[in-house]
Amino acid sequence: MKDDYAPRPTITMPPDTTVTHPAELPYLVHYDDPAMSVFTDFTREHPATIKPDASISHALEQMRRSEICVLLVIDDDNRLLGEVNADDIMGDKPVRLAERMGMKHSKISVEMMMLPREQLRVLEVEHLRHARVGHIIATLHALESRSVLVIENGSIRGLFAAGPISRQLGRNIMDEEVPAHSLAEMVRSLS
Repeated sequence: MKDDYAPRPTITMPPDTTVTHPAELPYLVHYDDPAMSVFTDFTREHPATIKPDASISHALEQMRRSEICVLLVIDDDNRLLGEVNADDIMGDKPVRLAERMGMKHSKISVEMMMLPREQLRVLEVEHLRHARVGHIIATLHALESRSVLVIENGSIRGLFAAGPISRQLGRNIMDEEVPAHSLAEMVRSLS
């Protein structure tokens, strides 16, 4: 076996050699691209989850480390209990809660701050076949949310999140008006 493989020729490292890196810019999309081009698919990526008894400080650190703004709150059987987002954790909501409950900010748990499952609005994957990026942005605006979960056959399949969509569009989608696509929409926006 030793005689079957000859060593490959080598050279001395040339001066001014650089290191190749992948492109830093995300894949760019447009409003009329398929919605699924900005979908975070949990069959390909692990969802960011947290337990309800975790502190909000721990949740915020996990969000910062993962560069995400929402965590799915799950129980020990992997069932969804709700979601917690960075805006709520970093806003005045925990301060008011701590004052009202007479407790330290550090004792506030994710469960105290999460939006319960029963209050979550979700999309069904079968309704996304012909949806465009613009539809998803309009949905996020209508929900006044930075993310929306997508379900399929009773399970969370993934989500659409404002951060990744903004990076792929090259602008912050939460700071802009969603363009009207019909005369009726324009009239409603002027009313």
